[in-house]
Amino acid sequence: MKKGLIFALSASAAISMATLSGCATMTDAMSTAAGMGVVSTSRDNFNGGTNVSVSPMPLWAPGSWGNQVQLGAIWTSSAPDSVALEMSFRSNVNAAGSAYASLSGMDIKVDGELTKWRTGAPTSLNSSAYNTVSKTIYTSSSNAVVIPYALLQRMVAAKDCRLRIYIGSSYEDAQFNLERIPGGQPTALLSIRKFMVKVDSMRAALPQGG
Repeated sequence: MKKGLIFALSASAAISMATLSGCATMTDAMSTAAGMGVVSTSRDNFNGGTNVSVSPMPLWAPGSWGNQVQLGAIWTSSAPDSVALEMSFRSNVNAAGSAYASLSGMDIKVDGELTKWRTGAPTSLNSSAYNTVSKTIYTSSSNAVVIPYALLQRMVAAKDCRLRIYIGSSYEDAQFNLERIPGGQPTALLSIRKFMVKVDSMRAALPQGG
C-alpha cells in the first residue's frame, strides 16, 4: 500500500514538473515571438567592432501590479569592459498613463551594496503608425546607463539584486534576481544570461588587454 502511495505521489510530482516545464517553454516561445529577449550580433561598420544586444524583457517586483519598464543590454567589442543596460517604456496614446516617459537613471543594489548610474543622453521617443485594428498608436521610450561589465556579472550571480529605475519625477523598483513573474513569463534575468554567454565567448577571444 505504501509503495503504491509513494509511486502515485512520485508520478503526480513528475506530471506537475512536466506541466510547469511545458508552460515555461510556451511562455518563453511567446516572448521570443514578440521580439522580447532576442540575442543578436551585428558588425559596427564605423569602428570595425562587433555588437551584441538582447532586446528588452519584463522586470517585476513582488506585490506589484506589473512593471512598466523592461530591460535589455548592449555590448561592443570596442569597449569590452563596459555594457549598456537599456531601459524601455512601452505604452500607447490611448493609455490611462503617459504615452511617453523620461528615463533618467538607475540605482543598482547587489547584495546590499548600492551604486547609482545616470543616463548620458536624452530619452529616445518613438511611435508606430496608426493601427487600424486596435485603433491606436503605440509608443516607446528608451534610454541606457553604461556600467562596468563586472557589475553585470555580479548582478546575475547575486542572491539579492534590486533595481530602482527613475521615470520623470518618480521611480519604479524591480527585483532583478527573479527568473519569472507570476504566470511563468520569463524576466530580463533569463535573457541577459543568454546574452552574457555570447559576450563572454567574444571577450575571451579578444587579444590580451582588449
